Amino acid sequence: MDKRGGDRALLERIALYRHRRGLPPLQPAVIDELAEWLRTHGADPLTYVCDLFERHQVVFVGHHTPTRRAGLFLQDLVAAAYRSGVGIVAMEYACVDDQARLDAVVTGATFDEQLARDALLRWGIRHNFAYREYLHVLSAVWEVNRRFVGNGPPMRVLALDYDLDLDAVTDTADLRTSYAWPHLRSRGPVSAHMCDVLLAEVIEPGHRALVLARTAHALTRARRLPHRVWDAIDAEIVGGHVVGAANRVYEVVADRAVTVLIHEPLPADGELCDYALVADGVLDAAFAMHDDLAVPLAFDVDQGPAARLGCTTSLDRGPLGSLATGWIYLEPDYERRAPTPLAEPVPAVYVNYARRYALDPALRDEKSTPGDFAAAVSESAAAAELAWTQVL
Repeated sequence: MDKRGGDRALLERIALYRHRRGLPPLQPAVIDELAEWLRTHGADPLTYVCDLFERHQVVFVGHHTPTRRAGLFLQDLVAAAYRSGVGIVAMEYACVDDQARLDAVVTGATFDEQLARDALLRWGIRHNFAYREYLHVLSAVWEVNRRFVGNGPPMRVLALDYDLDLDAVTDTADLRTSYAWPHLRSRGPVSAHMCDVLLAEVIEPGHRALVLARTAHALTRARRLPHRVWDAIDAEIVGGHVVGAANRVYEVVADRAVTVLIHEPLPADGELCDYALVADGVLDAAFAMHDDLAVPLAFDVDQGPAARLGCTTSLDRGPLGSLATGWIYLEPDYERRAPTPLAEPVPAVYVNYARRYALDPALRDEKSTPGDFAAAVSESAAAAELAWTQVL
């Protein structure tokens, strides 16, 4: 799809989206004001995130659905962050039970891809998350250490999640239902655990960390209403709102922690759909209608006209400025591509292990094969690419 045709289709989609929700048509004056502000206040995304470390100790970079472009951006961000004095990349996508493997991967004489896969397998099986672009975040850290060790301490990858207590449920249990999770999370809510790891390994020693997490755990100031899909399992809900890892970190260190979100559809309330256009489509419209806006682009959303943009069916229905400090617009939604599934994400030698750790009862079945796991990862990749089409 060429840009002009893609932009037209996107604007038509935004118009229909707003009409279905009883919102007024896009106002050209609002779009123009926003575009001018983005033009004068936007920055290169790598520079933008790294500059935040001048004022903050922990920067959460969050997105929910993995994409090829987001994974490549995170790889580039690793080296840029290290040059800015950041020594730790903390990842929701790995378990502390595999910390020794992660340390070995990023400090080895050569990059051991199989060991890297092993280090991410435990978390990846749980979420059908096995993508080359995200695996290569580890190789990006290894490359930093290969190039710069001797000029400073090596960069470290810090795992934030923890393993499930699978002995608490039967081997045929459906772990996608909520009843099992209070038993599976024997060490308490993952949000609290991730916060404790960051406090012990980053905050208290005085390090600076780039934290890569899903949006659910990347929000610092905002607390969101439970979402029927996102929060069906494994969510900590306090006072009717979901508490993520960054919420807990913010409670301790306040604005020494900050959130930046990568642009993608946000979770909706489920009344009309499960995904919503960011800022009711106004942000996408500004990029579609103003060809001179550079992409990719990063910018503040806690000030200026961006902060006031409504999000009527996203998260807790607050304005965009309540969700994050910064925003990263990598590409229009119609250009997003699925991340690249790893070939044979679960080798035959690991299939029994994978059956036990999978959430899907079909994958936990004793007859599941490595091909079944590969198919599940491919389906997850396709779902991620198509998420933007589910906003109507």
